[in-house]
Amino acid sequence: MIKAILLLSGNGSRFGSDVPKQFLNLSGKKIYLRTLETFLPFKEFSEILLVSPKPFHSEILKEVNDPRIRIVEGGHTRQDSSYLGLLACGRETTHVVIHDGVRPFISRKIIQSHLEALKTHAAIDTCIPSTDTIVHVKRIDTIKSIPPRSEYMRGQTPQSFHYPLILEAHEKASDQNASDDCQLALSLGHPVHIIPGSEDNIKITNELDLFLAEQLMRRRQRPLPPSQHSLKGKRFAITGGTGGIGSALASLLKKEGATPLILSKSSPTYPIDLTDFSATQELFDSLGPLDGLINCVGYLSIKPFHALTPDEIDRLITTNLHALLYPCHAAKIKPGGHIVNLSSSSYSRGRKSYTLYSSAKAAIVNFTQGLADERPDLQINAIVPQRTATPMRTTNFPDEKPSSLLSPQAVAQEILTLLKQTQTTASLIEVRKSTPPPT
Repeated sequence: MIKAILLLSGNGSRFGSDVPKQFLNLSGKKIYLRTLETFLPFKEFSEILLVSPKPFHSEILKEVNDPRIRIVEGGHTRQDSSYLGLLACGRETTHVVIHDGVRPFISRKIIQSHLEALKTHAAIDTCIPSTDTIVHVKRIDTIKSIPPRSEYMRGQTPQSFHYPLILEAHEKASDQNASDDCQLALSLGHPVHIIPGSEDNIKITNELDLFLAEQLMRRRQRPLPPSQHSLKGKRFAITGGTGGIGSALASLLKKEGATPLILSKSSPTYPIDLTDFSATQELFDSLGPLDGLINCVGYLSIKPFHALTPDEIDRLITTNLHALLYPCHAAKIKPGGHIVNLSSSSYSRGRKSYTLYSSAKAAIVNFTQGLADERPDLQINAIVPQRTATPMRTTNFPDEKPSSLLSPQAVAQEILTLLKQTQTTASLIEVRKSTPPPT
């Protein structure tokens, strides 16, 4: 029986906050919840223990509802909290995975690697190479020695163990005040296996860490795992489906046995002005329940902002925003179904001569993430492709080299992969042109 222990007992002293850092918000969601959401999909965990200060227990109970979650009161030190979590596991436990609740960027890959390694190793750490030189000091202002960097790594979490081993290690080192569970396993003379960690598996301990974490959230992308989930017989509405990416996606969906419903002004089957809310609502009412909505509609005009006429400003806003928002509002998506909103790499920074377009794409990203939090019954994600060889792009940038652009088919394939997922939401999925291998 495998159990996970998430340590949420820090008091925020290093952060300089009255609220412990694990309960602060990271892009609109508490840090510990972002950590927890990576552990929840793993059915291998019979229980997930949240070791937390008692004053926050009622708050946690309101925010989590998985039956496998149990809240445990933490101690004064990390070692105390880890030990209390271990005691709460119970003697029926065979293995434990212990993780810092303030490492919200832990990947599924690392957790899976730990679960596999537990079959053959009794103690496992997560480590990454040190890119900085390590110095040994006795006083803060004097170096005693500089050890070879190749012999040192930086420890992260999770740390995983056979339960009897780590429980014994804690019981024999009750007064050691260790900051690391593997340190206690080593004190028993037991070898510790290493799983490669990740540079973005950072521990949020101060304000700079939180700032960096916010930037990571903007660019966060977990690679979509392969899925055999069938789309046969499913119905997907595609706005802007007569354009480059929408048209390519429609072709792929047909090959999967799904039915693409093309919605646009030039659609031969469902002609619609998506900037008209009433007409959009009426159309989606007639379509009935859908398995997904993919918003590919967009409009780009290259012109300095002050050179735009009021009508041009209105068209840029309504086509790039209203024509996406109205379908999201009107569509009846089945539980577990998808909303995929197409943004652009221009969302990350305003672009000269297409300020409103890049502003709209930034708004789409934020809207998608917020809507995903509002609708946990659906899978709502944003696709962010780099420059793509669509008719809209080539019309506005006729001198670009085709070899520097993504193909619409590549973007459509990524959307198709996303539509086959069953537990992916609130993600910002960047599609980049692959770098060709050296010849």
